[in-house]
Amino acid sequence: MWKRSWFRWTVRCVALLLLTLLAVALYYRSRGADELAEARKEFEAKVGPLEPMAYKPRPVPEEENGAVWLLAGAQAVVTFQEDRATLGLLADTPSSEWTKDQVDRFKLIAERNAPALVLLRRTSVMKRCDLEALRGDDGRQNLALVTSARLLAADARDALQQGDADRFSSDARTLSDLALAMEREPETLKLLLGSYAERLLLPVLHEASVSPALDEAAISKLDTLIPSANLMDAWRRAMGKEAADLETRMGAAAEGEDSSGRPSLRFRLTSWVTSDLDHARYLRLWVETVSWAREPYALRSPALPHRLGVLPWAGIGSIQASSFGSPAGRMQATLALRQMTTLGLEVRRAGLERGAYPADLSLFSGVKTPDPFTGKPVVYTLRQDGSAILAVPDADPLYKKLTEGKRAAIGFTWTLPPITAEKPSSSSHPAK
Repeated sequence: MWKRSWFRWTVRCVALLLLTLLAVALYYRSRGADELAEARKEFEAKVGPLEPMAYKPRPVPEEENGAVWLLAGAQAVVTFQEDRATLGLLADTPSSEWTKDQVDRFKLIAERNAPALVLLRRTSVMKRCDLEALRGDDGRQNLALVTSARLLAADARDALQQGDADRFSSDARTLSDLALAMEREPETLKLLLGSYAERLLLPVLHEASVSPALDEAAISKLDTLIPSANLMDAWRRAMGKEAADLETRMGAAAEGEDSSGRPSLRFRLTSWVTSDLDHARYLRLWVETVSWAREPYALRSPALPHRLGVLPWAGIGSIQASSFGSPAGRMQATLALRQMTTLGLEVRRAGLERGAYPADLSLFSGVKTPDPFTGKPVVYTLRQDGSAILAVPDADPLYKKLTEGKRAAIGFTWTLPPITAEKPSSSSHPAK
């Protein structure tokens, strides 16, 4: 048969085709390896390492760690369905606006949770909290921490109303430690819960700062309660950890099986040729999305710059898309409120030192820096009665849009009362 020319030419053509296909496959393999190496370098430079253990936070020395008290207190909290709704409302409402019924309801809740509050307040004498050291059932633990954050915020507001400086100080310090403890965790969920705890804390500090019994020393103590974590950097690290965890799952996905439970030959061949190229593309899409989400929420385009779920591991990639836009916006909203709180305390301190608030904010550093949520600087207004207002323009409707109206409004406007000639009483400072 070999003597027949058509057979020889058929074999030659098939051989040539196979060699061509092999050459193309080797080319894509080589190109994929190079592009993946470059994509990994870009990812590590702009997002973070692709090794999950690199995101493990530094441990806190045991003698400084208040996590045991924090979690013990959170797990000791006893609330019923009606209590949880009440706490959520009171934690977001200035104590001066509480109704008599709400005051009475909170008194009952506080009495029932007196042991839990004692445990939670013991956290305030420690320096830091490392929740990583006490991992457990994350779902239950997170729910308990959220409920305890609301309890602490409501109790701190009640302490302000009652003039109990020591109780306020312990509650606010514990709430601050709780927020910072979760904001240092690499998991996106805990980071979001930490920023929520901070959004409960900052309005409480505002309520304390407008007390007529305030002095410069008390202002400085309030300032120390503001969490110091760089939320957007923490969010970027959380994204890096998700990607690093995904790398491990991608390795398993490369061993994909068909419906019979046996490895799919077609999948294996396709994966062998193009997996590195797809992988490199995926990492670059991830970098692009992180850069997009870090832009101020008001200024970024309304949709992701691409679809993540277009690769062989689309089921994995599409899940990650939900971790970008909205959570980053909430981090930015918290940072905007934090920056305004810091500035508000500085203005309040300046007013107490001079006997009146400044006419403008020209003497305050960084005041013209756009906030990370709206991209606009804080607006300051000195009113004729001596009071002052600080506000982040358009932040309130933007936050409502971000949360689709499902979250309590933060309130991006601060009103500072006129400076009075009344001498503060050392026993009534809200931050003793």
